[in-house]
Order: sequence, then C-alpha cells, then structure tokens
Amino acid sequence: MNSANKGFSLIELLIASSVGLIAIGVVGSVFLSGYQAANKRSLELLLQQDVNDAFRLIKEDVLRAGYVSSGGETLRLLLPNGVSKANTVYVSAAINCLAYAYDTPNGRKYNEVMYNKQDKKLVYRSSKDEIRTDTACVIKGGYSLLYEKQILVSDFKIIEKEISSASATSQLIKITLAAHLKHDDSVSTAKSIQIKTRNWHNE
Repeated sequence: MNSANKGFSLIELLIASSVGLIAIGVVGSVFLSGYQAANKRSLELLLQQDVNDAFRLIKEDVLRAGYVSSGGETLRLLLPNGVSKANTVYVSAAINCLAYAYDTPNGRKYNEVMYNKQDKKLVYRSSKDEIRTDTACVIKGGYSLLYEKQILVSDFKIIEKEISSASATSQLIKITLAAHLKHDDSVSTAKSIQIKTRNWHNE
C-alpha cells in the first residue's frame, strides 16, 4: 500500500486535536479579556458621565446664585437673626453642603446640594419655600444627583474662600467628589471643580 494513501495515525490525530484545543483556548482567552476590558471601560464611562453631569448642574446653579430679576440687591440666605450673609452661596463645610437662591421666570428657587454620608449619595433639593442658614442643609426629601442604584459617593468636600479686587469681593468655591460603582469599587473616579460666584454686589 502506498504511503501517500495512508490516513492519520491515532497519535497524529491526538496531536492535531491538542493543538486545535490550545488555539481555541488562546483565542477564547483573548476574546474574554477584550470583552471584560470593554465592559469595564463602558462602566467607567457611565460613572464619568454621571459625575460630569452632576458637576455641570452644580456649576450652572452656583453661577445663578444671588440673581434677582429686578436687578436689585444680590439675593442671599439670611441668618436666624435676619442679617444677610456676606456670600451669595451659603457653605457648610462641616456637613458638606451648599445652599443658595436665585430668581427664575417661574419665581424664586431655593436649592441645596448636600452629601448624605450614611447612604453615600449626593442629594439635590429644590423648593420655592424660603430657607435660612439654620433651616438649610437638612437631609430630607430631594433626589440623588448620581444614579444611586449603581453609584456610591465615597467623598464630597467643599472649600470656600473670598477673593478680593480693588472694585469687588467675590467667592471661590472648590468642590471635590469621589465615587465608585456599588458592586465594583475598582471602577472609580475622583474629580474637582472651582467655581467663582457671580451676581455679587458689595454692600
């Protein structure tokens, strides 16, 4: 019988099968690694987008703080004794909260952004009811600025300082936020922004 007509031996078949299985395993491993990396990247983008959206809302709100539609004196939250605060945004660094008010076409709005440390979420509350410095920043009602079913806020800090020039004094607010996914804390982010308040009138 001609050797050219011979089929594969059992050993050759086993070797070929082994090589095939190894190749499939390598390809599968590369595919799985790529899938996991792409999935993690999509979760990171989701987290980054949520944090960016929260910062955008806070920044837009803070820049409106103090605005009065009549063009009169800057709107500020009042102290319990009725004396106006010096700043357009009331900052409570001790409990990581911002509170402020501004006029809109639909009336005056009193807004608050605060960190709920117990539930690890960033709370936003808006109301037409007047608030003062002693009634602001109480964690009740409102809603989470980040998708609370998937995201936990691990840190939220506010630093405030006054900045002065020859013609006016203003307020600089630095906000730092750190967050991670609820079921995978390896997917995390930490960002900060600085906002210079507007609508400031010297008294």
